[in-house]
Amino acid sequence: MNWDKKSIVAVFVCTMLFMGYMTYLQHKYPDYYAGQKQGEEAPVDIVPTPFPTPSASIPASSIASAPATAGAQGETAPTVAPLTPAELTFETKTRIIRFDQNQGSIASIQLKDYHQDLTSGRFVEALDNPMIVQGTTNIQEKMGWSGFAAKREGNQISLSRTEGPWEIQQVFTVPEDGYGLQVKVSFKNTTATPQDLSGGALIQENLIQPQSDGGFLDSMFSGGEAARSATTFVYSVDGKTHEKTVHDLCKEGGESPAFNLTGEKLDYIGVDKHYFLTFLWAKDQPMNYLLDRSGPPNSLFCPVSLLAWQKFGLVEGGGTVDITLSGYFGPKQMEILQSHDKNLAHSIKLGWFSFFAHPLMTVLKEIHKVVHNWGTAIILITLFLKILFYPLTRAAAISMKKMQKLQPEMTSIREKFKEDPQRQQKELMAFMSQNKVNPFKGCLPILPQIPVFIAFYNLLSQTIELRHAPFFGWIQDLASRDPYYITPLLLGVGMFLQQKLTPNPGMDKNQEKIMLMMPVIFAFMMLSMPAGMVLYMMTNTIVSIAQQQWLNKRLAKQFG
Repeated sequence: MNWDKKSIVAVFVCTMLFMGYMTYLQHKYPDYYAGQKQGEEAPVDIVPTPFPTPSASIPASSIASAPATAGAQGETAPTVAPLTPAELTFETKTRIIRFDQNQGSIASIQLKDYHQDLTSGRFVEALDNPMIVQGTTNIQEKMGWSGFAAKREGNQISLSRTEGPWEIQQVFTVPEDGYGLQVKVSFKNTTATPQDLSGGALIQENLIQPQSDGGFLDSMFSGGEAARSATTFVYSVDGKTHEKTVHDLCKEGGESPAFNLTGEKLDYIGVDKHYFLTFLWAKDQPMNYLLDRSGPPNSLFCPVSLLAWQKFGLVEGGGTVDITLSGYFGPKQMEILQSHDKNLAHSIKLGWFSFFAHPLMTVLKEIHKVVHNWGTAIILITLFLKILFYPLTRAAAISMKKMQKLQPEMTSIREKFKEDPQRQQKELMAFMSQNKVNPFKGCLPILPQIPVFIAFYNLLSQTIELRHAPFFGWIQDLASRDPYYITPLLLGVGMFLQQKLTPNPGMDKNQEKIMLMMPVIFAFMMLSMPAGMVLYMMTNTIVSIAQQQWLNKRLAKQFG
């Protein structure tokens, strides 16, 4: 096969650019197939467990804990009876939240409306491991302490201890509805004299260590395990988002903090797990924030800590100051996020073409309200888009027909000046200008569809409603890849037929052979795509074939 070098280089560069962009997308909005394997890690009934001890798989130094007796700074542990497991558990309409009195932690948050996978019925666990949330005056060491007095009153639970001259208490308020959580951290000066205070709230958790960088090829061949790299630390100031993946923080050795912010009033800060969020921040209150590793990672966990603190100055004897943290532990569903805090809606990352994605999301959801099937809704919105772009498709087809009619004369010009490529190109352009044809009009249907394609990809990637949403038959999760790769293969066949049926006047035989390779390359890339995205591409291809056949018949009569 005598392909010219420029054509081969062009195909190679296009393929590499596409795969590079897909790697970027998968790194930023990683795979969506964490269902079964991640679901196997979380049992239905999670018993509150303390942070790792020296015998556990992660070093004890990663998260420090004070003894339950007097500490180095005169801390004293309470001697009251612990609360029962039932008293430490809150069950609301949407969640089951368990606390650990000894470790001063949120042991578990289960989301009752979401399941780990399609078969086991296990609830989604919002936390990788127990999350300690403690007030502290030891902001340099960032240590978590153990041994707390606890009290339960209605939808509130308070955990308290003493640290030097301070009585530190954190009061958790669990709402009956929604996915919020409020924590009020109080510092009371137990002495009669003023005391200087720099205090804050310490949040620590052992996050699951990602096994890969979440790239395109990793996600394709790892069976969805690369989805673990979706865990991202994120914060927002004035609507501008900043982020760092757990993979990057653990890989880089933790020599410098992931975030070190001074006096910021954040929109939010926390952990983005692609479909779910665990956010806890001082809402509308300027604070200092330090996000860093709290110990060396291992192959299983990456211990991290977030310290939100400020200098209070002198606190009068018997006086109390406090920090109020607002939390969100739930799904990334637009309506729920907006009802909780309008700023949280920005955590749904729809990319550069969000101005396309937002109306597409609205239309998709409105169609779903009627048809009650997300796959059918995707098909209908694709039909709508094809009708919307039909005038461009028709204009391109007319241009191609004109080119096809002039092809004999153009072939004659090529033969006449085949020894002088520059003269040949000049004569061809002059001939097309004289006959008022433009070869670039054939690209008209493609150009406006590129941003729509990217916007629709981001939309389907981020829409939690498609998670575990069935279509029919073997496609029981539109957010996961086709388990049998049937739809990507059908897509490849459809694109091949479309390529054969589309007239390409002026294209030589070698270029035609190269173009016929594109369906194969595209089908290969679609193997790891969510079934919903492949369904969109299949519908788009089938309708394009139908439109092309219709136009071929109509234009054949017009142009003879």
